[in-house]
Amino acid sequence: MDKKILIYIIAGLLVLALVMITLFPGMIIALRDAGKSGSDICKPGQGYTEESWREHMSHHPDIYKDCLQ
Repeated sequence: MDKKILIYIIAGLLVLALVMITLFPGMIIALRDAGKSGSDICKPGQGYTEESWREHMSHHPDIYKDCLQ
């Protein structure tokens, strides 16, 4: 019985992670860029236009503060 509960919990967490990644794809880029510095993080990510990248950066001012000046 305990194995079934563990499997349901793991499956639920996987489904939740997939939903979050689908609804917030920019979250992955923000997490990846959190450790970078300099002009590398100011360049648009793959699949972003210049305008959509600036909008994305505006949602994370603590990470992209140097790019938003």
